[in-house]
Amino acid sequence: MNSDNTDLESWAEKEFRLINHVEVFQAKPAILKKVESRLVNLQKSLEEEITLATLPQGVDLTRNQIARGENHNGFPYISLDYPQNFSKTEMFTFRTLFWWGHYLGFSLILKGKHLESYANRLLENRDTKSFKDIYVSLAPNPFEWEINENNFSLISQSSDLHKKILELDYLKIIRVFPVTDKNFMTLSWTQSGLQFWNDLTPVTLGK
Repeated sequence: MNSDNTDLESWAEKEFRLINHVEVFQAKPAILKKVESRLVNLQKSLEEEITLATLPQGVDLTRNQIARGENHNGFPYISLDYPQNFSKTEMFTFRTLFWWGHYLGFSLILKGKHLESYANRLLENRDTKSFKDIYVSLAPNPFEWEINENNFSLISQSSDLHKKILELDYLKIIRVFPVTDKNFMTLSWTQSGLQFWNDLTPVTLGK
């Protein structure tokens, strides 16, 4: 039986090529398994590196959460929250995010009674070498991850940063490793994650 397609939009040539492309879906489970393994290894190394005495009250070193999703702005992701503290008024969370087609990102999300202290320490250290490739979030909420001029700015290039942080009522800083980078295949996720954590010590501990 022939169907009548006269009222339907025609297939674009690119669309027709893509619906015949199956390799990405066949490889996806193995790829995401490797991602999760790297996050588990990072969490174990962070557990060895971090002591409770160096963290604000309420931060949990016994729990870690690996979350999967299929659609953040159209793309799958896997994230690790460790260490973490989520409450109605406080947030101190180290989130590692692998976002398919985009990047591996290490971020620290801070909110609560110590926010102004964190902001002051960030400003004191913003011009140091460790902070030159770190972005600060400008988005209305801390769970936007698209790196663009509306959502993020390099810390070293941000003006009125102290005011912006207090107006947003949270601070999120992030370092990203784009999947398009030629060195991504050999990147050590554990080493990079630990480096980011240690680079942020002047902000989190005020050293």
